[in-house]
Amino acid sequence: KLNCSHFLGAFVHIATRTGIETTQDELRRVYALVEDEAPAETLIGMARELGIELRPMQIEWRSITQLQGAFPAMLMLRDGSFLIAEGMVADTPQGPVILARDAGAGADEVDIALDQQRFERLCTGDVILAKRHYRLNESAQPFSMRWIVSQLLLEKTVLRDIGLASIIMTVFSLFPPVLSMIVLDRVMVNHSYSTLAVMCGAVVLLIVFEMIAGYSRRLYMEVMATRIDGRLSLYLLDRMLSLPLDFFERNPTGLIQSKLSKIYQIRSFLTGKLLQTALDLVVVAIVVPILFFLNWVLTLTVLGLACMLAFIVYYYAEVVGKRFKAVVAAEQRKNTHLVESIYGIKTIKSLALEGRRRGEWDARVAQSVEARFALGRTANIPQTISVPFERLIFSGTFLLGAYLTLVDPSAFQAGSLMAFIMLGNRATQPIIQLAQLMQDYGEIKEAIEEVGSVVNAQPELTRIGTGLRQPISGQLTFSDVSFRYAPGAPLALDEVSFDVPTGTFLGVMGRSGSGKTTITRLLQGLNPQYEGIIKVDGMDLREIDLQHLRTCIGVVGQENFLFSGTIRENIGIAKPHASFSEIVRVAQLAGAEEFIERLPQGYDTMLSEGAANLSGGQRQRLAIARALILDPPILILDEATSALDAESEAIINANLMRIAQGRTIICVSHRLAMLVAADKILVLEKGRLDDIGSHRELLLRNEIYQHMWHTQNRSTEAMNFDRIAIPHHQ
Repeated sequence: KLNCSHFLGAFVHIATRTGIETTQDELRRVYALVEDEAPAETLIGMARELGIELRPMQIEWRSITQLQGAFPAMLMLRDGSFLIAEGMVADTPQGPVILARDAGAGADEVDIALDQQRFERLCTGDVILAKRHYRLNESAQPFSMRWIVSQLLLEKTVLRDIGLASIIMTVFSLFPPVLSMIVLDRVMVNHSYSTLAVMCGAVVLLIVFEMIAGYSRRLYMEVMATRIDGRLSLYLLDRMLSLPLDFFERNPTGLIQSKLSKIYQIRSFLTGKLLQTALDLVVVAIVVPILFFLNWVLTLTVLGLACMLAFIVYYYAEVVGKRFKAVVAAEQRKNTHLVESIYGIKTIKSLALEGRRRGEWDARVAQSVEARFALGRTANIPQTISVPFERLIFSGTFLLGAYLTLVDPSAFQAGSLMAFIMLGNRATQPIIQLAQLMQDYGEIKEAIEEVGSVVNAQPELTRIGTGLRQPISGQLTFSDVSFRYAPGAPLALDEVSFDVPTGTFLGVMGRSGSGKTTITRLLQGLNPQYEGIIKVDGMDLREIDLQHLRTCIGVVGQENFLFSGTIRENIGIAKPHASFSEIVRVAQLAGAEEFIERLPQGYDTMLSEGAANLSGGQRQRLAIARALILDPPILILDEATSALDAESEAIINANLMRIAQGRTIICVSHRLAMLVAADKILVLEKGRLDDIGSHRELLLRNEIYQHMWHTQNRSTEAMNFDRIAIPHHQ
């Protein structure tokens, strides 16, 4: 076993050096390292989950030079602590010296030099090497240009075939200049019909082969683009689903959509412009030697003009890139406003906000148009300056060639000059495209950052495959649990402690903002950055496989999303192979069967987007049935009836006791009538646990509960809802 404090202090430094930001407290909290010592295997597994491979090894001083190039590394001292080996100086008078520092020293401070004597006196010889570990196709690899290129390299066979087809097409592209040279210099001058016939046959043959090669290359490029599109689509959803819930609560939906849409722009760049330019550079490698063979003076002239043109494009790339960033920001604001308007259309209509939203939209459109015009105006400058150089590449080369022919008639024939001009244009285009590519790369780099800001966000630590997966019965324990939603924010929960035996019906009440929903979020593992201990059946929540945990918890909130599909599909969505009898059973429990049977298609009724063709009460009962399909030992009802009419609420309340049989129920509600039958009721006030007891007990002793009960039941209090006499306290 290793000392946790010493190990984590050294490991945090190693993690920071490899690009992973974490703290000792966070590691202890996330991985439930509550003991002073932990097995080395546990700590190595923790590092591997974070993307760092740790390799323990035993080393003696005589082989210390093996560490060269393996820094930073962790050196264990005889007292169980660690030094961070930062580097080595191998050629000192005393022999090799390791430069190290204490794990608690400053980030840039190297304060210990270990020669052989000090190493043998202080160190045990145990060394832990660390390396940030990626596989080429590993989902943990951050989204970057390197990752994208790695996706291209997965198609090596297709790339090889594309390259082969491109070389064939390049060779074929040399024939038109050669044809022009032969026709002008041989056929027309010598009136050679036989040569003309041969040329005609060659043209037909080469056209056929070029068509085949072109078709093959386009087909292979489409195959590669399609495969990459498929992998990108899978990657995007996988990364998005791995993000924690609070990421989506912090970021507007429209902004996320706008950023993620850039990934296809990146793909288009890689499989389009980048690949095409790379293939066209093959033309340059083949054609330039031929140009030098024809005439070195003209060749240098053509290449010089092309390089000047490329420089102009490259010079303005940074300015154009800044304008492009402004366009991206304006488009994101516009898209966010549009998505927000779509999601909030009911509120817009009900409050007659059309004029205001239209005015805000007009302002954002104006900003977008202005940014795009500024981009176009700036991009127009290099395009205008480039025109003379583009014309000179053709006209200037032609005139200079004519001049050289006048000076020395043997320098060029008409056909040779025409062939040179055609080949020169063929060679200069990839050079210009390369400069344009460098400009486009600025835009793509910005797009990569946009996509990366979403997909590279810290994923939710689910512990799938590594966490505990023991059966859960429903016993819950909160011990001194405190939580705040953001650093510096008020405590949403403040040292809350309570126990819930298996099969308990636990009510949770309190004023708005008292922490009721926070308890349910923590129990689901949605916000792991809490202090204290939460246990489920005696297991620390931080050690449980979250996927397993969430399959054991059914959740029904105030607003529940129903997917497009049939009622049957929605109820059984968490259990795709559920039998129809199971679907019917949970629908009966939830009180949903009575309205489902009245529908023309019954359980096969298609739900529209958001289940708009059902009432609020019907949607809520379907949500309860869906939560029950896995027969969860824990059921959370978070204001599940607060938005319902009295009839729908009565139906759910009537079935609540049947639903509660054999499971732990946590019912959060501001309607205390829902909690009368609860075994225990938590009373929360400003994040603290004010009291816990049954309905009768709280009515007798708790002022908050008394006040809310009498307020809600003022008109019906004479009916004596619980059939007992409750003294009224002034």
